Amino acid sequence: MQETALRMPERIRPGDTIGVVAPGSPISLDEGEALTAYLEKAGYRIRFGKTIKNQMNFHGYLAGDARTRAEDINSMFADPDVKGILCARGGYGSSHTMEYLDLEMIRRHPKVFIGYSDNTNYHSVFNKYCGLITFHGPMAVSNMLKGFDAYSRSSLWQALNMSMTDFYEFKNPPGDPMKVLHPGKAKGLVTGGNISLLAHSVGTFYQPDTEGKILFVEDVGETIPRLDMMITQMEQAGMTKGIRALLIGNFEDCSNDRYDRSYRIDDFLCDRFADYKVPVVTNLCSGHKHPMGTIPMGAVCSVDASDSAVRIWFGPG
Repeated sequence: MQETALRMPERIRPGDTIGVVAPGSPISLDEGEALTAYLEKAGYRIRFGKTIKNQMNFHGYLAGDARTRAEDINSMFADPDVKGILCARGGYGSSHTMEYLDLEMIRRHPKVFIGYSDNTNYHSVFNKYCGLITFHGPMAVSNMLKGFDAYSRSSLWQALNMSMTDFYEFKNPPGDPMKVLHPGKAKGLVTGGNISLLAHSVGTFYQPDTEGKILFVEDVGETIPRLDMMITQMEQAGMTKGIRALLIGNFEDCSNDRYDRSYRIDDFLCDRFADYKVPVVTNLCSGHKHPMGTIPMGAVCSVDASDSAVRIWFGPG
C-alpha cells in the first residue's frame, strides 16, 4: 500500500525569524544570551517565548505554568513573522500543555518544529491532529550550545530541506554503523520518539497512531528493568502491534548496573526485540547523544535492512 506523507512545512532560510520555546524545563539567562549570539551569527533572527523572556522557573524543572508554556507554542505558530520553532531543551512537563494547544490553528499554520526527548508529545500530536511533518532533531541549548558538530548540522539541514520530490537518506557518522536485528524491507510513515514519553502517553488523546507505521524509539538514563516495563506497557496497549518496522536510536546512559552490570543495553535490546517479525534496525545515531541525526517525523520512511547493508531514507510516498 502506498503511503502519503503529511505536509512538509515551508523551509527556513537565512534572515528568517526562529521562535525559541521552553515547553518543558527552563533555560538560564546566560543560555538565552549565548543562544541569541549563536543564531544571529548563523544569520537568523530570534524570538523567545514568554517563559524564556521572563525567566519563568518552577523549582528548576518547569519553565512556568502549563498555560503559558502552551501559549508560547500557539503564539509562535500564529505569528506570521516566525518561520520555524526550535525547542530550547526537553526535560519535563510537555504533557501538562497538551490540553491548551490550539491544534486547529496550528493545522492552518504549518511550520518547522524541532525538538526531541520530552518534546516527543508534540511530534505525536502535530503529526496526528495537524497533519504536519515535524523534526526529531537537535535542540537549542542541549545541542547547539554544546558542541554542534558537522554531522548533526548536516543531518538537520538535509532533513529540513527535503521535499516530497527528493529523498533524504539517513546515515550514521562514519565508523558507527547501524545494526540489523531482523532483516527485511518496509515502508510507512515514521512515528515515535522517547520511550518514556510514548509509554506515558498510553490512554491519552495524544497517544500516537502506530498501526501500519515505522516506529522509532530512543531513551536516556533509564535502567534496563524500567525500559523492559515501559516496552511491555506499549506492547500491551497495542502500540507495537501492526508496525511495519522498528528503528532503535541511542539509549544513552541506560544500564543494568544496579543488578548485573555485565548485562549491557545492547544485549537487552537484542533479547527484547528478538521475536519481532518485522525489520528491526538498531544503533541509529539519533537521541540523547552527540552527534545526533535528524528524523522527519510523519514523513514516508523506507527501510531496506539485510545482513550486509542498511538503508533508511525519507521522501515521496
